[in-house]
Amino acid sequence: MYVVNSDNMRQMPALNWTAVFFFNDNEDLFDGYDSIMDDSSFLAKLEDVEQNIEEHENSCLAQQTAKSIKHSCEDDLTDSVLTEAFHDASLREFPASHTVFQRDVSNIKIPTLGIVSTSTPDVKQSKQPAISTNTYIDSNKSAPKARRSMTDQLKRAMLENAASSNRISKTVLQKEAVMSEEINVAMQAIESVSMEGDLGPFFGLPSKVKDLILRLKGIQDLYEWQKACLSLDSVIQRRNLIYSLPTSGGKTLVAEILILKEILCRKKDAVLILPYVSLVQEKLHMLGDGSRGAVLEMTLAKVKYVCKGTQIIGMSATLGNVGDLQKFLSAENYTNDFRPVQLKEYVKLRDSIYEVNPKEEDGLTFSRLLSFKYSSAMQKVDPDHIIALVAEVIPQKSCLIFCATKKNCENVAGMICKYLNKDFLKHREPEKAALLAELKDSGSGCLCPVLQKTVPYGLAYHHSGLTSDERKLVEEAYSSGVLCLLTCTSTLAAGINLPACRVILRSPYVGADFLKRSQYKQMVGRAGRAGLDSVGESILILQDKDKDKVKNLVSAPMETCYSNLLHDGNRGLLSLILSLIGLNVLGFMSGTLLSVQEVQVCQQKTLKELIQESTEILKQKGLIEASSYVPDNAILQITRLGRATFKGSIHLSYCDVLYKDLSKGLEGLLLNSFMHLVYLVTPYDMVSLCKPDWMIYFREFTKLSAAEQKIAAALGVPESFVARKAAGQSVRKCVDAVVVTRLYLALVLYSLLRETTLWNISDRFQLTRGFVQALLSSASAFCSCVLHFTEELEEFWAFKALLTELTRRLTYCVQAELIPLMEVAGVMEFRAKQLYNAGYKTLAHLANADPNVLVNSMENLYKKQANQIVSSAKMLLQEKAETLQQEVDDLLMLPNDLPSV
Repeated sequence: MYVVNSDNMRQMPALNWTAVFFFNDNEDLFDGYDSIMDDSSFLAKLEDVEQNIEEHENSCLAQQTAKSIKHSCEDDLTDSVLTEAFHDASLREFPASHTVFQRDVSNIKIPTLGIVSTSTPDVKQSKQPAISTNTYIDSNKSAPKARRSMTDQLKRAMLENAASSNRISKTVLQKEAVMSEEINVAMQAIESVSMEGDLGPFFGLPSKVKDLILRLKGIQDLYEWQKACLSLDSVIQRRNLIYSLPTSGGKTLVAEILILKEILCRKKDAVLILPYVSLVQEKLHMLGDGSRGAVLEMTLAKVKYVCKGTQIIGMSATLGNVGDLQKFLSAENYTNDFRPVQLKEYVKLRDSIYEVNPKEEDGLTFSRLLSFKYSSAMQKVDPDHIIALVAEVIPQKSCLIFCATKKNCENVAGMICKYLNKDFLKHREPEKAALLAELKDSGSGCLCPVLQKTVPYGLAYHHSGLTSDERKLVEEAYSSGVLCLLTCTSTLAAGINLPACRVILRSPYVGADFLKRSQYKQMVGRAGRAGLDSVGESILILQDKDKDKVKNLVSAPMETCYSNLLHDGNRGLLSLILSLIGLNVLGFMSGTLLSVQEVQVCQQKTLKELIQESTEILKQKGLIEASSYVPDNAILQITRLGRATFKGSIHLSYCDVLYKDLSKGLEGLLLNSFMHLVYLVTPYDMVSLCKPDWMIYFREFTKLSAAEQKIAAALGVPESFVARKAAGQSVRKCVDAVVVTRLYLALVLYSLLRETTLWNISDRFQLTRGFVQALLSSASAFCSCVLHFTEELEEFWAFKALLTELTRRLTYCVQAELIPLMEVAGVMEFRAKQLYNAGYKTLAHLANADPNVLVNSMENLYKKQANQIVSSAKMLLQEKAETLQQEVDDLLMLPNDLPSV
């Protein structure tokens, strides 16, 4: 299964996958955590489960005095989940960390990848490692069969599905030659099933899949609607489908079952496009959401055009115009109003609470009065009675408070703590202390003063000002019940699923804008935890002035979903046409959502006129031109600049500016410092999000070397200008404000690259930690885009090596020796430093580490985390080894076109 960010799709690759799953969710942007891909990696979870099984089996070696037990499975599977559904013999090899152990026990020669098998770093191994005398081993018995990793199996299956080469390497032939009899038997069973046949009773999948869902998620049975949806003719016959349900109905699990069926039964791959923000660090993929919606529409239109047999599955909450989407995707629709937990919506006005009732004339029915006793001091601090509403549920149950601004989140959390009973400090006190320690570690010794005050009470805030590490720790603590209340912005509702018994909306505003119906539904949809609550409650706090607006809000129909190819000055349409040069543009455009909605969206000009207008704009920008090979010049072709823009996924508004900046940079590129290069890859779209502090600007400017200051002056920002601005003096000379702010952001990035912690940079430039991290992430992505841009233009050949290294530095932003460790999933900077200082200095060290030793040598590292780190390191090491082996195979491959005598 591929998780794809369609924002970064530069071009459609050679496609061998046959299913695309996407969320178009104006109301429910996340759906439920019924997903088998929770907040930690699905593959890592599988590794963790299999690690536990393996440890259990090893502990039973001393008791094995009879013959080896043969495991059977009703679905022709071995004990490992789905193990025989994959037919590469290499998957049966032992992990490198167990090879030496198995060799010494049973004297079986097993080929390895040449990795030193050791549990701890910097320890020289002898030829015959000692075996603990406390473990009884019968040398006459054969070693237990190696269990193939489920993660390796899934990855291997998808790699095989996507393989298109007909050549067979010598290594593959050798592996097939030594395939065991057991694998041959299993393969015969698999091959006896037709190409689109079922493998078992669980909707065509082996029952082991059902067992896996139970083991990882605790889901014993599917909801009735899920069973009905999976049994639809459109699903069985692989027709396109859009299914719509309210929030937390279990839509994601249906998609994952279909994906597994696609991979295992049909031996094809699938693309899953997700709307998650905090979970996968990507943007909201929705058709009706601005530029991101335009990218998704383009992606789906290209899939339809290129791969006619690809099945497209759309998941959504209730839509007002699902018919348009059905026509666009040639899809059927399944709708159900199921919700696992009943939702009761309330509105609070002064000290009265009203229940939302669409049947009433004004949409509201009186419910009760608040009876919480307030002192005069509390009344002044908390006029909206938030403390009263919170005290009714916490700490036994959970609560979310959505606030209009990030600052309000922090203030509300601090305010509630002042008036909570001291008994809250005793509730799960050890776990909260551990959370504070982990938060401190994630900040390299720094801890947010607000969190330091609120976490002991079981409270925290959650917004984009936190780093990704902090957000993950807060989310995990809330999910496990260590934290009972979060104050958060609307991004939490849109990005991740953290349900609560009660959801409180601090006001009907997001920033200065009044709530939209879709935003309101996102937030209240978090109320109610399946399996824990029988009813979920949402309470919207409002003032008298907003009463009429709120009545319309709670009873209004859902907003409709429209094409966004014309969003932001037809940006999406321009990008799409640029990628279609050489094809039948008009024919392609007829298959877009924009074409379906032409009457509603294209009100002033027809679609054909918009296409012609966009074509002229692309010509003016020098991205396309008339073909010189055709006499009448009627055929268009893409220019070098156009190809570079397309390959680099450069915003069309910036492509010409970027070309000029890079050309100017070559005239006097400063190579003894990263500062000049960093400026060239500082994202243009981040400029509008930051306003320079001139005193800080001047202070940081004066720290630059003479050569760096000279470059700044050449860019158009001399020291005299910054000094005048810092002194509050007027500046007569005209200076490009974009360049000035972009250089300011470049100074932030440059300071980070000089191995200063994110917390120090945040404090030095008076920016939130989340913004600094977002800037770094955006710069890393844009640097990669600029690298692809320059690779298409010969005049920029010098940038290739420079930007390759800079991309790597920006991606990890740590000392060079820590980068190999940072490549491992679950290892952030603070953990990488811990590992390095403990002697785990390479990927091989981690891949062969003993999780128990890691736990004992690392502070605040739990067994589960250690297992995941080791498993991820093994996977990464295996990938690198397989890549190198493939390079060897390719080098040794006999050319097909070798001249003969």
